[in-house]
Amino acid sequence: MQRPDFSRNNNRGVLSTIFVGLALSLASATAALAQSSAPSTPKSPPVPSFPCGGLNPIGVELKPIPKLSNGEFTNPGADCAMWQTFIYLNWPAKSGQRGIPDTSALFGAPGTTVWESFLTEEQVFLPNGAQPQPWNNQVVNATLPKEVASEFAAGSMRMLTRTAKVSPTVAKLQATLKARKSPNIPLDEITQADGNILYDQQKNPVYYDVAMNKTQYDYITQNSLYNATTQATFAKTTNIILPSGSIEVKAAWKVLTPVEASSGRFHLAKGYVPGSADGKAVTIGLVGFHIFASGGKQNAGLWSTFYQVDNAPLMGATGKQAYSFNNPTSKTPVNTKGTNPTQVVQVFPDDVNAAKINAQAQKIITQGYAKSPWQYYAMVDTQWSKTVLNLSTPIPQTVPLSAGKPGDISTNTLINPVLETFMQTKGNSCMGCHAFATTAQKASKTATGFSFMFGSAQAPK
Repeated sequence: MQRPDFSRNNNRGVLSTIFVGLALSLASATAALAQSSAPSTPKSPPVPSFPCGGLNPIGVELKPIPKLSNGEFTNPGADCAMWQTFIYLNWPAKSGQRGIPDTSALFGAPGTTVWESFLTEEQVFLPNGAQPQPWNNQVVNATLPKEVASEFAAGSMRMLTRTAKVSPTVAKLQATLKARKSPNIPLDEITQADGNILYDQQKNPVYYDVAMNKTQYDYITQNSLYNATTQATFAKTTNIILPSGSIEVKAAWKVLTPVEASSGRFHLAKGYVPGSADGKAVTIGLVGFHIFASGGKQNAGLWSTFYQVDNAPLMGATGKQAYSFNNPTSKTPVNTKGTNPTQVVQVFPDDVNAAKINAQAQKIITQGYAKSPWQYYAMVDTQWSKTVLNLSTPIPQTVPLSAGKPGDISTNTLINPVLETFMQTKGNSCMGCHAFATTAQKASKTATGFSFMFGSAQAPK
């Protein structure tokens, strides 16, 4: 299957599918489409919008995804909803307001995105079960240099836990991470889900970032679930279930070469290596992006994963381009643990429906802003349950959670090559993995509504 061609800006026929609006609702989508031929002079840049799939065409909204309902989704509709969410999450953020898009900015303009302004897992689940900071407070980490502390507090600086020049052994890295005591380093996990490290062609490790939106933060803080002791008491009488509208994201970053940084093909951020000799920030680029949008008590939610198109070729492809994680002339076995650099291929092609929507989204993005780096990102697929669930009973729910009978999940394989490089086998998926998420208690089997975050809670000392 061919990937969408992100090298061309072909807008032919796109105008007939685009409607303009800021925060369009589903109810107004049809009317907006009917009026698309009328002249318009918006005061702010138009939000990229497109109808696609499902029983209800979904237009892009600058807010979390619309109400989840299994009966209203088809595979194209679910893909469209998560492309909408991707655009919302990666829209430039309004300064000083976490999670609020700046509607005066172009999609792809430099700066902190909506999700980068979210609080990270490490900023909410603190040592000794301490109470986390208020949502909009910018708490400065006193252990960081003054010149980067404020940027980190605002989300415009990502913390890297190792230098990019030399790659220590996995054992040394793990020992270093275990010895860490700083609670506010969001990129302190550079191992993948199966405990292995991915290296790019410059022999630098990939770093990972986990964050949550305000809906999820409010649920955690209002119920004191950041405290392992309180969490265990809560779970005895009430199942831990993220409310509908909660969003978790996991991002993968690579340290960019000067050529990559100036290419315009990556969303850029600043990364800081604590304790580095030069004390300077490095330029990092987003290469992978997971989204989990919770569906609440009656729904397993939507699970989607995106990638930067220069990451790696599809298995069997004969492309000769320069990839971030693949050298076409290398004899190194593909997707092999312990290799540096790692020779990566994408084992499973993008879903047919997702590929069509990727191409449509790319056209719309470039029409809104021809230089937007987001035109170089694509979706692998979206996973969702076709059946209505009841996560509220029995109490407590135990792992693994189920999304229904076999065949009720839209796809049982969903893998991102830079987030689960070494796990690219049939049957592995986001929901399949997160079904085993539990509370922080040792050897716990109590489920936490598909979210691994709760396992990070600590007890007071």
